[in-house]
Amino acid sequence: MDPTRCQYLCPRKRRQCKMVPSTSLSTHCMEHLLHDPNLDEATKLTLRMPCPFNPRHSIAPYDLKRHLRKCSQRPIILGPFHQHNCNSGPECDNHDDYPTVLQDINEDELRNFITRMETLHDNFVKGPVENNKTTPDCYLPHINIEELGNRSRKHLEQIGSIIAQLVQLDLLQSHTCFLEMGAGRGQLSHELHACVKDDSTIHFALIERDHQRYRFDAHHKPEHSGPSFGRYRLDIRDLYLPDLPIPKDSQTHIVLISKHLCGGATDLALRCAVDAQQHTHNIRAIIIALCCHHRLLWNDYVGKDFFRRLNLTPKDFCLIRTLTAWGTDENRHKLVEEGKRSTIDGTISFQLDTSIPTSRSTYSKQRLFPIEQQEQIGLKAKRLLDWGRIEYLNENGFDTHLKVYASKNITLENIALIATAKSS
Repeated sequence: MDPTRCQYLCPRKRRQCKMVPSTSLSTHCMEHLLHDPNLDEATKLTLRMPCPFNPRHSIAPYDLKRHLRKCSQRPIILGPFHQHNCNSGPECDNHDDYPTVLQDINEDELRNFITRMETLHDNFVKGPVENNKTTPDCYLPHINIEELGNRSRKHLEQIGSIIAQLVQLDLLQSHTCFLEMGAGRGQLSHELHACVKDDSTIHFALIERDHQRYRFDAHHKPEHSGPSFGRYRLDIRDLYLPDLPIPKDSQTHIVLISKHLCGGATDLALRCAVDAQQHTHNIRAIIIALCCHHRLLWNDYVGKDFFRRLNLTPKDFCLIRTLTAWGTDENRHKLVEEGKRSTIDGTISFQLDTSIPTSRSTYSKQRLFPIEQQEQIGLKAKRLLDWGRIEYLNENGFDTHLKVYASKNITLENIALIATAKSS
């Protein structure tokens, strides 16, 4: 430790802070003064205080008023449509999470639970509808998919498949606002725009909480003719859809779309759509390609009532959520058995070590089941969680089903939730 430098050890960088102590009262710099064990709390707070917005950084008490105006962590309200936690659901339903439930359960209990889960799945869940035989690239006529790399081609084939679902449901009509949740770079809306580029009564609204390279938005500047584009950087949890600045006339309907809306974001989007439907009755359809069931949280999940009817507890939910990860094991194990490794641009071969058994997973609980059964367990866990979402939508004015929107060669997460508003 350099005695002339701040004596704080940065845990992430695993080194001593490089700043110089700025007061004779402490051996720490001003940013780390609150961590000085040799100073009493009263003295610390006269020199430094945690930021009210984010206590991970500190400020001088006399500078508090100015800092609150410029802090990068300050909450920014974008408008009346930005309402904190409006889609989080009632707090009375909240419950502690169980992240280690699979490690805590013993083998016999796990087998009994899986048997019970499979029985519930077989009794209540209807399998996804198979996709019609369509060519996804027919909805992307301006792109030669065969000339692209494997990664870009897979993204575009999924987008083409989602657009195909919109066409089959006759949703590419005038006076429609396409609301893309979890828009990312906006590629789905960009490709969909090419199908309706001459209709100025169509609008696109993109919702994304993270900063992105908005490379596709540059093609849709306000001075361009055709459908209008609007991007809003906020969490779906805070989106109050009835006040979003989109056309509110009686002719305009909203179609909610998303490609791989991760985990609990799907539940937030569904709750947002149901709330808007109850207030404005202008949600025409919902098409969401599902993924990342292992990241669901009980507190955000919309299918709580369905689980309670099946006598499944929040702890059971967390175990089912964990088992969903088994549903995407198929290709990984097949590649290993064939001596191949997945890459961005396809697969490459490698020398297979025959001394390592490949018939079973090495994970402590998965080894209890053959690989094929692991996959079936994971898929049934996914569909049981999805069926809770379907029940929620059906009880709130929608006709809902699951559909295979793409082949497994394109993506293992190839199921889309499709809901259309019931006719009044």
